[in-house]
Amino acid sequence: MYRLSFLLLLAPSLAWAGDPSGPELLGKVDKQLNAFTDGVFESKLLVKTPDGTSREYGFTTFQKNPDKRLVRFTAPGDVKGMGVLVENAETMYVFLPGFQRVRRMGTHIKNQTFMGSDFSFEDMSQTSFAPTYDAKLIAQDDKTYTLDLTQKAGKDLEFPHIKMVIDKTFYGPLKMEYLDGSGKKLKTQLREDYKKDGSEHWNPGKVIITDHRRNDHTSEIVFTSTKLNSGLSDDLFTQRSLIRGN
Repeated sequence: MYRLSFLLLLAPSLAWAGDPSGPELLGKVDKQLNAFTDGVFESKLLVKTPDGTSREYGFTTFQKNPDKRLVRFTAPGDVKGMGVLVENAETMYVFLPGFQRVRRMGTHIKNQTFMGSDFSFEDMSQTSFAPTYDAKLIAQDDKTYTLDLTQKAGKDLEFPHIKMVIDKTFYGPLKMEYLDGSGKKLKTQLREDYKKDGSEHWNPGKVIITDHRRNDHTSEIVFTSTKLNSGLSDDLFTQRSLIRGN
C-alpha cells in the first residue's frame, strides 16, 4: 500500500522522464530553422497605417548558414535598393541608396522598428536561439511543446524571456511571447501556414507580430516563394555587394 502511494506521487515526474529536455528541443528548433546550406526568400511586409490601411514593401532575403543574411528591398520606389547585411549575430550594416553609403548599426539600433513595422532589426537578423537563450520545457500537449527561454548569463537582450510554442511534428515555432524581466508580455509573434520546402526545412507562409507596447499594433510578413541550396556565393554577403545591389 505504501509502495503504491509512493509510486503515485512519483507518477507526474515519471511521465516526463522520457521527454526531450528544453535544450534538446531548442536545438531541434534551430536545426529545422537552418536546415539548408543557403536560401532565397521572396516576401511582402505589410505595415498597418493609422488610418487602418496597410503599406506594402517587397523584399528578398538571401541567407547562407550559419548566420549570414542579406535583405534587399524591391518595392515601393522610395525604398527600392535599400539593403541590410548581417555578417554575424553581432555585426550588421544598412545601405541607404539616397546617401550611397553603408552604415554599421549599433546595438541600440537593432532594437528599433524595421521600416516602421512591429518587427525589429533584431527580429529580421535572428537565425537561431540556442546561442543566446537557455531553454526549459514547461508544458506540452499532443501536438505541441512549450519552452521557457531565458537569456544566457552575460547577454543583454531586448527580451530576456521568450515563451515559445513549437510543433511536435517538425519543431517549427508556432507562437512566441516576448517578455521583459518581470514577465510582462511585450510582443507576440505567430507563424502560420507552414510548408515543407526542403528535405528537413519547413517555412511559414506568414509571420504575424503584434507589439503590445504600441496599442497592439500589428504587422505581417507573407512569403511568396522560397528557393533552397542554389549555391549562393560568399561574395554576395559583403559590403561591396550591398552597395552594388547584385
